[in-house]
Amino acid sequence: MIKRRSVLAGVLGGTFALGISPPLLAQNANLQVTLIEPGIHLIQGAGCNVVLADLADALLVIDGGLAVNAEYLLRQINQLAPGKAVQMLFNTSWRPKHAGLNALVSQSARIIAHENTRLWQTVNTYVEWENLRYPALPEEAQVNEGFYQGGSLQLGSEIVRYERLAKAHTDGDIYVYFQHNDVLYVGEMLAVDSFPQIDYVTGGWIRGLRDATQALLDLAGDNTKIIAADGGVQARSALDRQLIMLDETWSASQEAFRNGMSVEEFQASNPVAAHTEERGDPSLFLYQVYRSTWYHMAERSVPGVI
Repeated sequence: MIKRRSVLAGVLGGTFALGISPPLLAQNANLQVTLIEPGIHLIQGAGCNVVLADLADALLVIDGGLAVNAEYLLRQINQLAPGKAVQMLFNTSWRPKHAGLNALVSQSARIIAHENTRLWQTVNTYVEWENLRYPALPEEAQVNEGFYQGGSLQLGSEIVRYERLAKAHTDGDIYVYFQHNDVLYVGEMLAVDSFPQIDYVTGGWIRGLRDATQALLDLAGDNTKIIAADGGVQARSALDRQLIMLDETWSASQEAFRNGMSVEEFQASNPVAAHTEERGDPSLFLYQVYRSTWYHMAERSVPGVI
């Protein structure tokens, strides 16, 4: 049984409960900027949440939105930190909405991601559950510095840690954690007001996402400001709620395979009915849960099923 831990007082996940300044509309496109901590901004509206860290001579950016918004995003970054160049850019996932800024800064910036993310960016990928084919990114838009497990870097007085959490949304998802400022970027590994996506085509798995959520909970404290790929700044309780839902879903998925249920029967059983008011229609999520479990059956991942 999962024990709920203490959470921030006030409205959970709200900016005022977390002590964050209210957002201001940026002057470019529909971008919205929120100051999270001195020198750390959340930029919304570029395609996914982008974090700008202006804590030293060089700028660090986490994720880059869609390419169609890249010039607007870079202009906004230049307004927030005039005269400074982006020298470090993290891609927390291979998906295009995380990599749109890459090409514009590739001549001067280290574009950092897990090696699997780098590799997915270099090939054409057909994602069956979307019925979409993603072309390889142009060479200048690809990650230029891959890593396998994780690492850390110094940004002024701040220590920035990053690490891959295996087989979650994809097989290359990472978090980026500002240790002193207690700001944790988790990307697609946390879904806000929706069910998470499990991209089993590129290595995502229900149990991997469940384990990643637990690892993020272990890392976060009661006052940690958590940023997902979408939505506003979250409290630790958002991870807690997701873990409860994923625990229930992983158990239901195992039971479905023990009983020989089809994917349609699994969807009809709706093991996440208690969470639909908060998260919406679970049909796609349950399809991804089932397919991701099926992909791992050869590993004897479900006890009692040969």
